[in-house]
Amino acid sequence: MEKLRMAFIGVGDMGSHHCIGFDLLPECKVNYICDMNQANVDRTLAELKNSKPVIVADYKELLHKEDIDAVVISVPNYLHREVAVAFLEAGKHVFLEKPVAHTLEDCNAIIEAAEANDRILQIGLVYRYSNVYRRMAEELERGRLGDVKLMWCKEFRDPFPPTEWFYDKNKSGGALVEKDCHHFDIFNWMIGSKPVRVFATGGQHVMKQGQPNLITNSYSHYPAKPIEDVSIVDHAWVTIEYENGSKANLGLCMYLKPRNLMGDGLEIGLIGENGGQMVAKNDKTIDIVGGQNFTRDHLDIDVTSDSIMGGHTGGQTQRIEFVKSVKEGKQPFASAYVGRDALLIALAAEKSIVEERYVYVNELMK
Repeated sequence: MEKLRMAFIGVGDMGSHHCIGFDLLPECKVNYICDMNQANVDRTLAELKNSKPVIVADYKELLHKEDIDAVVISVPNYLHREVAVAFLEAGKHVFLEKPVAHTLEDCNAIIEAAEANDRILQIGLVYRYSNVYRRMAEELERGRLGDVKLMWCKEFRDPFPPTEWFYDKNKSGGALVEKDCHHFDIFNWMIGSKPVRVFATGGQHVMKQGQPNLITNSYSHYPAKPIEDVSIVDHAWVTIEYENGSKANLGLCMYLKPRNLMGDGLEIGLIGENGGQMVAKNDKTIDIVGGQNFTRDHLDIDVTSDSIMGGHTGGQTQRIEFVKSVKEGKQPFASAYVGRDALLIALAAEKSIVEERYVYVNELMK
């Protein structure tokens, strides 16, 4: 089998991990890296084991290269449409970091380009490839809790990396778009219904517009930096109502310090129609309690085989399955439409905060 010849557009935190991960797959070859930040390039090159890519500073140099089959795009959200559409129209398969885009218009344009050119488009909704959440879905498929009636996500965490575009709502789409499209997708996946309406409340407690906010981040390689132009919320509560009557709620805090001191910064849970509940914590464990026979199970999930270098759970599995989708011509599990459904909730939540009302999802599609 011929190797999948790849290019990587952006090798910051996420792009670097993608490049290193795909380089480890024997069926892949990293032919090109495109990034204007030499430090990002150097850091990535130091970790590559099998490839010696050509480095370029402008992605347009790569659009018509014949030795590229697929590209991985990890650029700021507001550039997703420009870059993804260009490569799709050039006949390349695309792995695009989440969210699909920061607006619905851009999202739709990307999907249209993929379909018009019959290319694979996978979105970096990494939880769909995580051992933890796949096990959660398996338990539901076995009927352990019946239909899911209530879900929640508690994400209490430190800020985004200290890079300006994250904090500019016009470029990121907002905190709920950039970060919580992951969690809204889990709600959609486990509940198995379409969201109807969203109500959200949020604002700025600590990181405030016009103040010299010194941003520090525990997982990024970028140094602390003052950012004054902060137009995103640093906290929110979001409630989602589904067609089948199920409800979901997300709580977000972006100013927790230090990160996950109590070890429970992320919790995703659900309650089924039989009264049992299932709770995943910190992307590592699942507890299942109650239900018809009042059982109690604690599951310590394998969180190493689906990732690399201590990276995000599901990170390597999503890369393996992208290659498989390209080779077999099959739509990925984290398809563009899956990404669009999660984006719709995030956009509705951002709109609800601003307008202080319920936002019906179908409003966004008019």
